[in-house]
Amino acid sequence: MPQAFPSLGPEYEPFLYAVVCDEGNGTSLTMVSAIARTGADPWKEAARIAKLPKAAALEDLARMIPDGGGADRSAIADRLFALLPDTRANRNIPFVGSTSAVPLRNRLIPAVIVLLIALALVSIFRKTPAIDYGQQPASSAPAADKADR
Repeated sequence: MPQAFPSLGPEYEPFLYAVVCDEGNGTSLTMVSAIARTGADPWKEAARIAKLPKAAALEDLARMIPDGGGADRSAIADRLFALLPDTRANRNIPFVGSTSAVPLRNRLIPAVIVLLIALALVSIFRKTPAIDYGQQPASSAPAADKADR
């Protein structure tokens, strides 16, 4: 028999099976049940929430928590958020217009490599004076010896 809600992976289970609150009739409400009450697939919804920025995820979680029980919805949402796997790809993306949008080292590495290659090529192909080791270089010393004689 196929599952009603296929699992995406075990990394979501601590979040999905976490107790949200006591319902007052002796039962506990878990996130699976809270999400299912909204009509959404709990595993897909957990994966969606896990990808959201923290503020948006907390807002969505707080909306799923029923009123009552005397507990603070934002505190419960914060506790539940901590159980989500860290799949937020935008976690370390800086704000738009930030000077650190692209780390400087990422731009410097190719430039340094190109510079090193250019220096290596220059040192290999630079013109050096041709030296003929079979001939004695002309110097002023023998001319001075001739003058002394």
